[in-house]
Amino acid sequence: MTLGDPSILLMACAQIRHGESTHNVLALWSGCTECPLTERGTQQARAVGAYFADTQFTKIYASPLPRARDTAQAVLDAQPTPKPPHDFTITDIREQSFGAAEGHQTCVREPGKTLEAHFAEGKYPILYESEKHVAFPGGESVEDLTRRGEKAVRDVVLPHVVNVARSGGNEHIALVSHGLCIAQLVGAIVRLGGGTWKRKGPMVNTGWVRVEVRIQGEVPLQVADDEVPAIEVTVIDEGRTDHLEGLLDGSSLHGMKAIMGGGVVDAKI
Repeated sequence: MTLGDPSILLMACAQIRHGESTHNVLALWSGCTECPLTERGTQQARAVGAYFADTQFTKIYASPLPRARDTAQAVLDAQPTPKPPHDFTITDIREQSFGAAEGHQTCVREPGKTLEAHFAEGKYPILYESEKHVAFPGGESVEDLTRRGEKAVRDVVLPHVVNVARSGGNEHIALVSHGLCIAQLVGAIVRLGGGTWKRKGPMVNTGWVRVEVRIQGEVPLQVADDEVPAIEVTVIDEGRTDHLEGLLDGSSLHGMKAIMGGGVVDAKI
């Protein structure tokens, strides 16, 4: 994979979901629990690393959770020498915390019973898109995750945008993260350019999406460290899985698999 027209000044960000984890297989709420990759997940990580082997990443970032960190290591291992710098300790791109629900399976909501009553019985149903303000006990809501994603973009992505605006050189970074978090990161990058974005659907394990940030105006630009220059943001290659032939489990993305891939439940069913 390479950047587009080299004459166009841009910062590109490939966001890669981690490989299949043990919790994915068991359809458990994972969140910030440190569950490892399965054997298939390890193969998926190596496959996405090989896919990006011809992409000269400026830097590779990852969530510190093992399933993301080990996927990022596979991407780094496949990079040509000299290897790009990396930081696999970015806590703000961890998955949404599900608190007390982590390690539990989801359940069907019981008619007439409140969420609080479900929680008191140790039951943790899938939350609806209209419940973005709701969190499991000790966990984060979608609104919390949105704020964390915006902070991650300001702290991790924006410095690369500023550097491109100042230096006049293209950069291409990779963020290895989690399905729900990636959805928030993409949205936050798009909002930097004043736009809006709605995901097409959930991502499979090691599926990826790329966001291109094009600098507007003549460079070099004089911009402050925390200043967003004039930019145009485009989401491309959403949900790419070219590298996964023979490495998917074959089941459809629904229920917990869809939610962990960044999907939503639109209606109360």
